[in-house]
Amino acid sequence: MKQIIAVIVYVAFLGISNHTFSQTAYLTPYQKLSKFSQGKVHQLTISVDNKFIAAADVNGKAAVWEIEGNRLLKQWDAGKLQFFKHTSAGDLILVNAKGEIKVLNANSYTEKNTSTFSSVPQMVSLDPTGQNLLALEKDGIEIFDLRAFMMQTKILFTTDIKDPKFIGFDRFGQQLSLITELGQVLTWNPINQRLVRELKLQSGEYSGSRSVIHDASNNFGGDRFVVGLQEVFRPKGGTQASTLLERKNLIVYYDWATGQELKRIPVRFRVDQMAQGPGASNLAYFSTDALSIFLVNYEGGTITSTVKVKELPHRITFSDNGELFAVGNVKGEVDLYYVERNSPAEIKIQLPAIDRSYASEPTSETNLKVKGIIEGTDRVSKILINGTPAQNDFSGGFEGEINLEPGKNKVRVVAETSEQKQIVKDFYVTMDPAKATSKNQTKHSGNGKRVALIIGNANYQYSNKLNNTANDAKTMEQTLKELGFQVTLILDGNYETMKNAVYSFGDQITDVDISLFYYAGHGLEVDGTNYLVPTDANIQSALDVKQKALPLTGILRTMEFTNEEGLNMIILDACRNNPFPTGKRGGTGLAKVNAPSGTLIAYATDPGSTASDGTGTNGLYTGVLSQQLKVSQRIEDIFMNTRNKVEELSKGSQRPWEELRLKGVFYLK
Repeated sequence: MKQIIAVIVYVAFLGISNHTFSQTAYLTPYQKLSKFSQGKVHQLTISVDNKFIAAADVNGKAAVWEIEGNRLLKQWDAGKLQFFKHTSAGDLILVNAKGEIKVLNANSYTEKNTSTFSSVPQMVSLDPTGQNLLALEKDGIEIFDLRAFMMQTKILFTTDIKDPKFIGFDRFGQQLSLITELGQVLTWNPINQRLVRELKLQSGEYSGSRSVIHDASNNFGGDRFVVGLQEVFRPKGGTQASTLLERKNLIVYYDWATGQELKRIPVRFRVDQMAQGPGASNLAYFSTDALSIFLVNYEGGTITSTVKVKELPHRITFSDNGELFAVGNVKGEVDLYYVERNSPAEIKIQLPAIDRSYASEPTSETNLKVKGIIEGTDRVSKILINGTPAQNDFSGGFEGEINLEPGKNKVRVVAETSEQKQIVKDFYVTMDPAKATSKNQTKHSGNGKRVALIIGNANYQYSNKLNNTANDAKTMEQTLKELGFQVTLILDGNYETMKNAVYSFGDQITDVDISLFYYAGHGLEVDGTNYLVPTDANIQSALDVKQKALPLTGILRTMEFTNEEGLNMIILDACRNNPFPTGKRGGTGLAKVNAPSGTLIAYATDPGSTASDGTGTNGLYTGVLSQQLKVSQRIEDIFMNTRNKVEELSKGSQRPWEELRLKGVFYLK
């Protein structure tokens, strides 16, 4: 059965490549914010809900605007800022050049909390959970706990650090790395302050070359270093051929753990500043040598678009969801852009009518007529609709028909030009399974478009064995395979096994319709963050949890940024009776997590409670859920009916719950 979203929902996926396609991004001018300064824009931040933007110039003059209506809400002298960022709650965090930390209220922008780092920071960063500030100081890295609003720990340097360019965390927030101008990389465990590894990043293309890094970052997935570097080398023939050194500008990304170079992208202009986004495969950069913003796609290894600007940029940033892009220039002006995913529509679908509202009723039609036109491209030699040749009038028009299966159907139109380049566009159509005829009941194998990672931990080394988690994982594996999922099953995963499985999962779920992560085992909450406990974790304190368990935030980040267009599902049967020392961790059960757009998070029981491990073959929650997954019904109904049945069977003692922000009507069967 094919996957599912509201009736004819447009989820554009259009790209041009040589036999392959990759998502690209384009910037469309939105608005110029009312001017607040004469100085260079030094800091920019967009709120999580895209409603507000704040900026500060090099002298510390700051301002906040309401984006809709371009309304200036507040101006003040904040002092020269090292860091400026909206929190998930909408507050503003500021760190000035003196090391003063201030949190401003989301509504009034008055001070809520103030503190100070122990010494003046050179660079400040925020961890993936939004709970800890990192301050790079002359003698070390200070970690400041924003929840307790006090210093947590400090990592002292044992060697001099010169010209730092980046400091930040991996996707799990359990390792932090520092990159210098000459490519020195130091990585620590922030919990025990131990140095994990030391690497050297360099391009190494030319013998005797010297790589100078102008900007560095990590990707949204937190498993790659991305650097903009300039390689300086002597031309062939040495000094006799030329007295001048040659320079080559590159964007290079490396594996976080090994420092191994993965891809290099030659660029014309030096990379002076980068901004990661939109999504996991793109970045924007500017050079002080050009009045342009360049967008680069990692997968294709190419510059996908260039936007001319009137004034030289000084600071750029994307909103967290990648929908907005802001440019602050040297004259104190801020310009906002819409981020258009993929290229402007070169394949235009005329039939069926595209509905962007996500609110239409499912169709009862078993066949779909697809008609459209291709504009602005070379001669098209072949057009395929879901792999079947379409009628091609060779002037841009095409027409074809496909069969629909119950639930969500993905329609892919591929046009191949005479140069063997491909133009690809996807859209979705949902057929109501209740109205489907028997010929539509063919089981869909998934073809790699539904991918699941299942982890079931039972044999814990330092606590009692769980009875049914391994059985639950195997039951989910069988159920999901019957629903067309490609499944990876991990039983009794230790820390490294679980972490590596999540990394591999992220690599598999690019361009899938549904990604699903299921976990059965022990789960703990510490300081508002949920952790999944590996079988080799010896938990004696809250610090042990942070160091030895896998944070759910890392899994969320993996799915949110690698599978942006599809449905992401996280199912946690992870609130079994706590065997670990009481009073040495956070609250009972798991904490509430806000689901990102396009995501469903399902919990076996409500916050602060534990779930039954079951008396039969399966735990109570998974046993009921596996049966509901086999019924043709909406995703919401699967979990609603599971919730009701579990509450009934447990006589109200176990109450499952869900957090979901779906983009349409989804079916699994």
